[in-house]
Amino acid sequence: MVRALTEGLRRELKALNSHIRIASLSPGVVETEFFERYLKNDPTRKASDVFKSMKALEAKDIADSILYILKTPSHVEVHDIILRPYDQAM
Repeated sequence: MVRALTEGLRRELKALNSHIRIASLSPGVVETEFFERYLKNDPTRKASDVFKSMKALEAKDIADSILYILKTPSHVEVHDIILRPYDQAM
């Protein structure tokens, strides 16, 4: 769904000759407070358990990917980046 919306926006902006580039960044598991909040009502699971099974992405990994997109030359358009921890199951 998000990919279709992104592609639709990209095509609309191209039709307008706006020179605005659109990119989509899809991160996998990122070590944030999300899991702690998500699992707070589940006494059988802890956020720390999620991160024991793999080295999760860090906020810096996401920021570096965004900077990569922004630093590309004007003739380059990055469409999609899928960023996952190496050990994350699909």
